[in-house]
Amino acid sequence: MPTGAGKSLCFQLPALMLQGLTVVVSPLISLMADQVKQLQRLNVPVLFMNSSQSQEEQREVFSELKQGFSGLLYVAPERFPTPSFQRILPELKTRLFVVDEAHCLSFWGHDFRPEYMRLAEVRERLGSPVTMALTATATPQVRDDIVRMLKLRSPKLHVTGFDRPNLTYACRRMDTEAQKDAALLNGLSRQLGSGIVYCSTRRMVEQLAALFAERFPTRTVRAYHAGMNADARKQSQEDFMANAGAVVVATNAFGMGINKTDIRFVVHYNIPASLEAYYQEAGRAGRDGRSAQCILYCSPRDRFTQEYFIDKIGENNSVLSPEQITTLQAYARQKLDQVFQYAYRSRCRRRAILDYFGDSTPVAQCACDVCRGDVRSPPAGVTVATRRVAKPKPKRTLSDDDHLDPAAELRFERLRKVRAELAAENKWPAFCIAHDSVLREVARVAPKSLDALSEISGIGAKKLKKFGNALLKAVRD
Repeated sequence: MPTGAGKSLCFQLPALMLQGLTVVVSPLISLMADQVKQLQRLNVPVLFMNSSQSQEEQREVFSELKQGFSGLLYVAPERFPTPSFQRILPELKTRLFVVDEAHCLSFWGHDFRPEYMRLAEVRERLGSPVTMALTATATPQVRDDIVRMLKLRSPKLHVTGFDRPNLTYACRRMDTEAQKDAALLNGLSRQLGSGIVYCSTRRMVEQLAALFAERFPTRTVRAYHAGMNADARKQSQEDFMANAGAVVVATNAFGMGINKTDIRFVVHYNIPASLEAYYQEAGRAGRDGRSAQCILYCSPRDRFTQEYFIDKIGENNSVLSPEQITTLQAYARQKLDQVFQYAYRSRCRRRAILDYFGDSTPVAQCACDVCRGDVRSPPAGVTVATRRVAKPKPKRTLSDDDHLDPAAELRFERLRKVRAELAAENKWPAFCIAHDSVLREVARVAPKSLDALSEISGIGAKKLKKFGNALLKAVRD
């Protein structure tokens, strides 16, 4: 079901009707805290367990559970493997097992969490109770993965649709941060409702929050990212929730489960990692059913930042094998390409999102920038100087012209042959070495050094180290 459609009610109401223990797996402390507070205000019996609690608080929760607590128990997935929880699992008389944000289960989901992989075992140790899994962002492949990973037997699958007609989508192509800043400041001066500005880095969050606070001193402006301590993040979230017209500048650490109904706009200052992430984050807007704007700023530079994050996938993770990490990285690059295609193609934004999720719902009266004929590039000569940022050497992307001259075509065929040899040697799929689009760019540029090869989009540090010399030799040959 789409964001704001009432997924929480789908398990909270049955939990009350069943009058027993309902175990709810929730991935984020902020999301858990939000729902627990709402239930406490309604006098619904609820407990929670996560890393924010002291040892004494956790002991009190265990004590209530042993005494036969009847209500909802919210648990972070990393709690299950702990010895204390392992001991009590068989004693819990669980009537309903709920996996919230279930896309975290899927290897192919946009927010895969390795700790979710153990949930099938947890479910079995609880006695295989009736199980419900919910998400706003599952493609058909992810839905199949959820069923398989939880070992569900002939589950009932409900897909209510992904369309949010009250959201107006738009993409704005920007070459520089100065252009983005000018557009944002102009937009904020005219849009007085509450909103979220998403950035890809903590540094950018802090810079923009400072800029907005300076330009709009009477408005509540807060920063939110994982580098802030827990108290500071909590305060930022509470201030944003409590004030009309508030603006939060945040990384993707903010948003899952945020239930502020009057958000009138969501701006992505940088391209997100996937269309699932974009749909979920943009979906924070307009939860009251009224119209809201979702604007995506996109520039070639955004690709570099996301590719840096892709190269970091799997670092310090003992759960995933090297082969799984490589596969995840290849899949992440494919998802990133799809976001750029969404941003740069002149096609109805709502239709593109629905097609991505396999939803054939007809689109009527769309007001996106494409449908209203308002696809814009940045105006020439914009020189709003808000801060100075060193501009990196531009890289060509996969979206560049694919035409190759005859010599480059020969290099491309040689590169494909070498890729097949490397794939066989490493027992990997060929696309995990490099996509055709990357090989075509290598063939076109014909780099003569590892440094030159590293400038090509799609060649990360790990691939450069593992395959760089073989690719250079293929180009020379």
